[in-house]
Amino acid sequence: MRPARARFAAGEWVTRVIGGELTPDALELFLLSFCALGVQMTAPVEGWIRRAGERCLADGLNEIGNALVAHARHEAGHDAMMVDDTRSLAAWREQAGRPVPSLEKLLAHPPTPGIQRYVRVHEDVIAGPAPYAQIAIEYEIERLSVTYGPSFIARCLADLGADVKQCLSFVQDHVELDVGHTKFNARKLDQFLKQRPEALDDLVAAGSEALAAYDQFLGDALALALGMSAETQARGPVAS
Repeated sequence: MRPARARFAAGEWVTRVIGGELTPDALELFLLSFCALGVQMTAPVEGWIRRAGERCLADGLNEIGNALVAHARHEAGHDAMMVDDTRSLAAWREQAGRPVPSLEKLLAHPPTPGIQRYVRVHEDVIAGPAPYAQIAIEYEIERLSVTYGPSFIARCLADLGADVKQCLSFVQDHVELDVGHTKFNARKLDQFLKQRPEALDDLVAAGSEALAAYDQFLGDALALALGMSAETQARGPVAS
């Protein structure tokens, strides 16, 4: 997984967003885009994990199948947190007198290439010969919260002020919860690979593609934010 993780670390989200290259306005709009588009990324997660677990059970892989089915329940309702954060961020901008894009249009935005790719990697794993590779996807994506989440939150607080924390419930929740989830997934991966070492290539392929897809999604959200920020600058300040 090292090459895939290194490519993610060199991506725009890490280098430009966490790296502090954005203006406060662009960072605010990135958060808005991330949350609004993220609804499409999180709404199917419970179903993906449960279906992968059921496929594993059908194939006789009871331990990892039961683990996935149990884990699926922990992902229920996370898309609602994304919606709440989208609305909170919009209210935050409006209260400060900054232009607010249409929430209806943002929340109904067509799936971006990154979203489509992220959906595809899950569906391919579930329908393919290695449904157990879902555990690798979960490990790599939840590991991002542990690896980068604290720095991301710190960047937002430093550039936007401490009060923005009230608009980041999804990110904060995952930074806290995914520590335990990541340890759990690591144990399950270790146990599974001891039982089936020949599955390593399938696990690496799924984990690598999931990371690449998530990085593309973050790039999509950044591009949308930068476009909205440019429009804001072109229109000038909002009259009070």
